[in-house]
Amino acid sequence: MEPHMGNRLTTEQIRQTIKQIVSRISRIDAQEFEDDVIIREELGIDSLMAMEIIATCEKHLDIQIDEAMFTDIETVGDFLDFLVDLYRKTHG
Repeated sequence: MEPHMGNRLTTEQIRQTIKQIVSRISRIDAQEFEDDVIIREELGIDSLMAMEIIATCEKHLDIQIDEAMFTDIETVGDFLDFLVDLYRKTHG
């Protein structure tokens, strides 16, 4: 998985990149990441994993994530939508 290198990614590419990152860090199969799955309760992602996921997403998508925004994110779909929107705002 290479960091974003100036090529604008499609929504599906962004979503797949994020799922691969979360899967690798959490050791959970990416196929379990349905949009309605609750991140903390159903996937068991703790705060340390979350910090690593955030840092890795920032690196691979060349974005800056305000961690305070994550208080409203509950599901995988919320997380994916948030990062897709942030990517679009950052890269036009």
